[in-house]
Amino acid sequence: MKLNNNRGYSMIELLAAIVVGTLVSYATYSYITYISNLSAQLRLTRSSNDNVQAIVESIRFNLSLYQVSFETNIKKEEELLKRDALPYGLSNGTMIPKSECGRNPCQAFFGYVIVPSLFVRNLYQVDLRVALPADKRIIGKQEERWKQYTYFITVK
Repeated sequence: MKLNNNRGYSMIELLAAIVVGTLVSYATYSYITYISNLSAQLRLTRSSNDNVQAIVESIRFNLSLYQVSFETNIKKEEELLKRDALPYGLSNGTMIPKSECGRNPCQAFFGYVIVPSLFVRNLYQVDLRVALPADKRIIGKQEERWKQYTYFITVK
């Protein structure tokens, strides 16, 4: 079979090339955006974990500087650890009071409750809650995300 016209591409070939190029460009852009968002979430998680560890170590070494709750009611603890009641914010990796979150936007919020053990002397339960931003990937729903940490520490 002999082709008579070898001077260039047909209009259909050009349109197919444009469609394929557009799809590849969109896929690349979506992938780069996804990786950027994932990286930001991982930085926030790492920073919040570092702050949680710092809080626990500070409580462990200086328990006398913190207020211990002798309320053993779980509902009271849940009330203290609601998202709106969390007293600290995380702004650019630094823990600040929630009242300063108006000037420095906070990416996450912290709160903790220290409860002494009823049965073992010098044993304390530290419950920490980190409230992360709502997940915007779910269309039509702002899902609340948070992490709960429970540590048992002993003091002398």
